Amino acid sequence: MASKESAEGVKKATELDVKREARRKLLSRIEQHVPEDLNVVPMMDMMTIILVFLLKSLSSSAGSIPQSDDLRLPHATVDTAPSNALQVIVSRVSITVNGRFIASLRNGLVDPSQKRGGGNGLIINPLSEVMRDQAQTARTIAERAGQRFQGDVAIIADHRTPSRTVFEVLYTCGQNQFSNFKLLVLKSRTT
Repeated sequence: MASKESAEGVKKATELDVKREARRKLLSRIEQHVPEDLNVVPMMDMMTIILVFLLKSLSSSAGSIPQSDDLRLPHATVDTAPSNALQVIVSRVSITVNGRFIASLRNGLVDPSQKRGGGNGLIINPLSEVMRDQAQTARTIAERAGQRFQGDVAIIADHRTPSRTVFEVLYTCGQNQFSNFKLLVLKSRTT
């Protein structure tokens, strides 16, 4: 009778139960992938430090200005290094402010349609707009840093640029609160 009771107490496994058990054993042998979180905070800190280092190491020196056929700096004998001023580059074909294209030039001259007052005008309209925005930004930064706005601008011009164009750029900068001019040149070697 004991064998009959034990046979009745054991339930027969269905085909579905067998498949489930086989699947469970198979899955228990497979190593489960545990997702690991990537902590990006130290990486962001490192990238910020590198960015600050690169920004501080780049300065507006004549040696760091890429020269081409359209931009050759004049030579002079100077002993002062330029400050971290706003860069206005006047090449034979364009005017750029901090690397951003502002206006195109034809043989070093500004198109009269881009000047206030036409051909005899001294203010270059696109440059004036950008310089006004740059002055506002620089003034805000200086106020937040508790410093005084200096209005420093570094004029980097091709040595063949007509003096009229350089004067127009200087005048436009001066009318927009950038009146502390630095002219970048290549230092001549004295023998």
